[in-house]
Amino acid sequence: MLVGCVITYNDMPLVKDCVESLYGQVDKIIAVDGRYVDFPGDCDYSNDGTLEYLKSFGRLQVIIVSASEVEKRNAYLEPLEDGDIVLNLDSDEVLVGKIPKLISDFGIIELLDGHCNRVQQRATRFFRYREGVRYQNVHYTLYHKGRQINSLKKIVNPGFSYEQVKDFKLLHNWHKRPQLRQHYKSLYYKKLLQNERGFPK
Repeated sequence: MLVGCVITYNDMPLVKDCVESLYGQVDKIIAVDGRYVDFPGDCDYSNDGTLEYLKSFGRLQVIIVSASEVEKRNAYLEPLEDGDIVLNLDSDEVLVGKIPKLISDFGIIELLDGHCNRVQQRATRFFRYREGVRYQNVHYTLYHKGRQINSLKKIVNPGFSYEQVKDFKLLHNWHKRPQLRQHYKSLYYKKLLQNERGFPK
């Protein structure tokens, strides 16, 4: 099964663009909603219309978790079965192109900054789930049986195969948020990086 996974918190209308870019290309969508630890806000779940929007879709499972970035990402791994293919997006990203069949364990894909057209490689956005795989320490690193699988841009564990994927990319539309929301996100991200400093990357 091909599963689109999204984490979000009060991010309308960008999350709408995100979900609709996945809809029709994946078998199921899992959306994890809830306030991130250290993110400004006094409500533990979205109250800007995000939840109502997500619940209006068929083939979309909503999980509400107010937790750290790592814990929210692990929440969408919980319902998966061994062999499921994961494509995960942040709520300010959209899928551009057609999702190909994944031959290897991981597909190294491109993330395009919609503001400046800078392209970066991402190593844990498109992968075949194995039972026991979990995010740990840093919000983009996956571990299996105590061993780190990846860094931000590459696979570092020889037990996992990978391939470069060019059929699609993710477009990062952070700049489309209102200015105040961009400010809050910037403060949150700085705190997140401080918390994760010192862990293996």
